[in-house]
Amino acid sequence: MFKKTLVVIFFLFWVALAINPVDPGIWVLENILVVTVFPVVLWLDRHYSFNNWTYLSLTVFVILHLFGAHMTYNNMAYFTWFSGWFDWERNYYDQVIHFLFGLMVFVPFFEIFYHQGVSRKLSYLIAFLFITGVGAWYEILEWITMAVFCKQPDEVCSEAITQGDIWDVQKDMAYAIIGSIIAMLLHLLWGSKTQPSEVV
Repeated sequence: MFKKTLVVIFFLFWVALAINPVDPGIWVLENILVVTVFPVVLWLDRHYSFNNWTYLSLTVFVILHLFGAHMTYNNMAYFTWFSGWFDWERNYYDQVIHFLFGLMVFVPFFEIFYHQGVSRKLSYLIAFLFITGVGAWYEILEWITMAVFCKQPDEVCSEAITQGDIWDVQKDMAYAIIGSIIAMLLHLLWGSKTQPSEVV
């Protein structure tokens, strides 16, 4: 029942945030990932039965992504107060989402491999490599998308995805890695108490 409730909540957020997005083109591009991944998560849950906390973290992460898609990450209105508080020149919501991707999605990846009989240590390694690989591919696809669809001068297109930060791509990947390392350490401390021990 808990998981079904989360699915309903996710769907309601998706419908609400699909109404009058700031940039319909960006909304469509950002939601390609959601439309692709959501059915896969449902299928994986039927086969591997994610625990409730894992399912909740996935739902929260995707909803936060939907807010970024609705308002665009560069102009995330609900995050401007945070940037203003620290007197930052740019909106860092996108990098927070990259960090949360590593933090909140690491354990679901771990569970997929662990439930297939892969050892705990190897499951941690595969999940970590998966997070870093997905993070890198996301940046590559973002670049390809802007190169294909952005009809403005290169400087304008670059500004749209980096907000003038020449190290934006490297920082995005680094935040995802940091998030995944924190998730792994937390799972090492507490996750093993909720799963059967094994010899590795």
